[in-house]
Formats: sequence, structure tokens, C-alpha cells
Amino acid sequence: MERKGCVITMGFNYNLTAAQILQELGYKDPVAKEALIQQQQEKNIRLPSVLFEFLCLASDCPLLATADIGTESQAPFSTLYEEIQEMIDEDQEYWEEHPDDPDNSEYYQYYKLPREQWESRVPDYLLIGSDYGAGVVSFGIRLSDLDQDDPPVYMNHECDAIADWKLWSKSLSGYLMMALCDALCCGEYKTAARALEEQGWAASKLTREDFTRLIPDPSAMLKELSLYGTESVCGCAYDGERKILVAVRADRKNEGYFYGMEYRKQNGETQNV
Repeated sequence: MERKGCVITMGFNYNLTAAQILQELGYKDPVAKEALIQQQQEKNIRLPSVLFEFLCLASDCPLLATADIGTESQAPFSTLYEEIQEMIDEDQEYWEEHPDDPDNSEYYQYYKLPREQWESRVPDYLLIGSDYGAGVVSFGIRLSDLDQDDPPVYMNHECDAIADWKLWSKSLSGYLMMALCDALCCGEYKTAARALEEQGWAASKLTREDFTRLIPDPSAMLKELSLYGTESVCGCAYDGERKILVAVRADRKNEGYFYGMEYRKQNGETQNV
């Protein structure tokens, strides 16, 4: 579904948050609010306000079913330390029988340490997402940063050491926009397009040429680092008057790497889903 002859318009807003975009698409009810409050109490943690607002709307949202962020309502919050403990529990019996095995995993070093000393190796993280297809990358927020409304997000690759977490985004809001935009671009999966078409949105692919005609200042829109591509950036723009959403992912050095989608509401007001 290629769009041709796009018309330039100045009515696009480049500064909506991920939660605001979900609301414009019709996901307006905070369906997970009570469940999130209960999970926070059970885990004795406080979600940053940016994440709480987003998950209230995004829980079990069909357009995010294959996105790089956890939105399953039945999946409890988990932390890095809990994940480490699970790996220890799986291998503890073997380690006790083979304490000198040179192939013992990195988790063995944590097994030998009291849990209260793990912080000397790595801070604990609230795990909030991973790359959906392969699951080789994890995203997390340091527990010590949870008191911030919009804390930074860190990334760990499975090939790296457990303690080797790198800064991915200076803001949680930036990470959420990346996850939403990458899903809407339909580069890996068509999940978002199918979900929105069921809600009365017409989904059309955009070429790079279409995009530059439609959006006068692409740099104002493409502000978030994407997980995919070599030097890819992504972003969304919304025209509220005409109910048009544009989502794009493009590589800054590779002109051939481009994923773009345009969504147009077909029947007037968006339906609350």
C-alpha cells in the first residue's frame, strides 16, 4: 500500500508523548491502573510516573503485542537480581557437584557471593523490555532511579557481562517513544497496522520521498535512537485536525534503510478501545 503524491502540511505535532499518541489512536482508558497499583505494592516499588501513565494505557494493547517493551498485564514486574537468582537456582545443584568446572557460567560468581554484596558488581535494574524477536537485548531502569519521574534507561546485550549495562536513552519517555514508533513503523512485524486497521485506521506505507514531502522538517520528528539499523533514528508526528499519524524509522547514513507508515482515521472520531 504505497501512498503517492503526499501533500505538505504544517499541522503536524512532533512533541506528543508515547502515552498521548496511544490516546489519539483510541486507547484512552487506563485499563491497567488498579493492577499496576497492586503490583507496585506487592513488589514494594514505585514506577516512574512516565512509565505508570504509559502502562495504564498500553497493557495488553494489541498494537504493541510484538513491541520491544513488556505490556502483558499478567506479567509481574521483574528485576535483574531476580533474574540472576533464577539462573542460580537452575544451576546450583550442578555447581555444588562440580565446583571447579572451568565452564561454570558468570552466574556462578554471583552464587558465591551473598546477595547483599551483588551491588558491588552491578546495581539492580527494573527490567522493562527486550527486543521482541530475538530477546538478546534487555532494557532496564536502575532501582535507585525509580524515584525520578523520567529516569534514564540502560541496555544490556546477552553477549556482554551481566554488569555491563550501557546508557541507551537519557529519558524513559525517549525509550517509550522508540518502542512505540518502531512498532508503528512495521519494519519487523505488521502487528500495529493490523490492529489499527481493525479500529478504523487506514494504514499505508510511505517512501522516503513521500516522507520528505509530507514532513517539512524531518529532523524535528526523528529524534529517538532506534534499536534497528546501524545509525537509525525514529519518530512520530500527528495531525489532530485531520487525524493522520506518521511513523518513520530511517538510517542517517544509509539512504536505502527506511521504514515509514501513515495512518489515517477513516470514520471521524477515534473509538475508545
